[in-house]
Amino acid sequence: MKKQLVIRRLAAALCASGLLSIPLQAMASAFQLFEQDGASVGNYHAGYAAEADNASTAFYNPAGITRIKNPQLVVSGAAITPSIKYTGTVATNYINDSEVMGTTAQGGKFGFVPSLSYVTPINDYLGIGFSITVPFGADVDYGQSSVIRYAATESMVRVLDYSPSIGFKVTDKASLGVGFDIQRMWGEFDQVATVGDSTYDSVGINDADDTAYGYHLGGLYEFTPDTRIGISYHSQVRHHLTGDSTFNGLLADPDQSVGWGPVYPSTDRMNITLPPYTALSLFSHVHPQIAVMASVVYTEWDVIKDLVLQDVAGIDDTFTASDSIIIDIPQHYHNTINYSAGADFFVTNKIILRTGLGFDESPVTSEYRSVQVPDSDRYIIALGAHYQYSKAFGFDVGWNHFFFKDATINPPPQNAGAQQTDTNGEVHSSADVLSGQITWSFV
Repeated sequence: MKKQLVIRRLAAALCASGLLSIPLQAMASAFQLFEQDGASVGNYHAGYAAEADNASTAFYNPAGITRIKNPQLVVSGAAITPSIKYTGTVATNYINDSEVMGTTAQGGKFGFVPSLSYVTPINDYLGIGFSITVPFGADVDYGQSSVIRYAATESMVRVLDYSPSIGFKVTDKASLGVGFDIQRMWGEFDQVATVGDSTYDSVGINDADDTAYGYHLGGLYEFTPDTRIGISYHSQVRHHLTGDSTFNGLLADPDQSVGWGPVYPSTDRMNITLPPYTALSLFSHVHPQIAVMASVVYTEWDVIKDLVLQDVAGIDDTFTASDSIIIDIPQHYHNTINYSAGADFFVTNKIILRTGLGFDESPVTSEYRSVQVPDSDRYIIALGAHYQYSKAFGFDVGWNHFFFKDATINPPPQNAGAQQTDTNGEVHSSADVLSGQITWSFV
């Protein structure tokens, strides 16, 4: 019975290894990011499709390029410090055997989101721009010091977007814009497997990447010089990732008494569609020293129904080394709305103080929330400041704090080979974002 238990546990662990942990938690719902410039962090991106006061509008809403009257370069970065604490149990169930293990694990990992934008006017009615941004990304890492490592260790995804864009006026008050998105996507998804004795802990490493293409559109209407409304749309982007799947350690060594190796590396594959999203924003100077702004962002997460992982290296349910394991993971994401509102206070002609509030819905269906994607609704507060050092140079700082709702983890049993795995617990999360930005206007 002991040997049978060991075999089944190993097979199940390897079948579930690697790419199974692709879903991630980030600062917007699921793994979406809104930190495409440092200044808007101070308002939690309220009004981002309408404000158009620096070159970052090339990505947010290319129609706003027509408001930039001199060549301008914006360089910014945002540091993200999340806390993701899971407390609960991991149960591995077999036909006649079961094992329940309690654990507490920290999954938050420091991240940095850089961005660069450049805009130059061609004439009074036409301008062009270029941006490098990170619209999606996250890194959840529980490490290898707790038993949760047998369900998930590190899950990382990063998307780098290169985007040329153009904006043009159609009337004195209305502008349109369009941008082309060239996206590079990387992922690494790792997990540890064992046979009940940590001596045999072995690591599956799965990485993949892809280049794909999309577009974004925008419109801007200025009711008055002080009040405007903007709308933007970013298309879905379909990625077909390929990479390397490896499994190394004593369990992959055929000379070991519990080894079913050798497990040869394989070329893993996964298709994922990044969702389209639409933003509607308002910006208004309601007083010479006060401006208010708001945004509503609708993200169509329902393009992600499930994740099908192909050609993963490991041990299949016949206890045989394989390089073609297929895993189908249901997600059932639903569409979400992100709300933000903010204000700028013009203290002097050089100093602006910013503030904002937000609410962000999670696309995760509660019945399928897992330790790999412990996402939940969140509230956000924001503060920031701008200092105009000279006509050429301006500096911004911003800060957000995210209050996540506590999330219960109790999804359906996860089937992998001869084993069923149940997780039952809670995740308590929070996060802080600190941003900085330099704006260089060529005047």
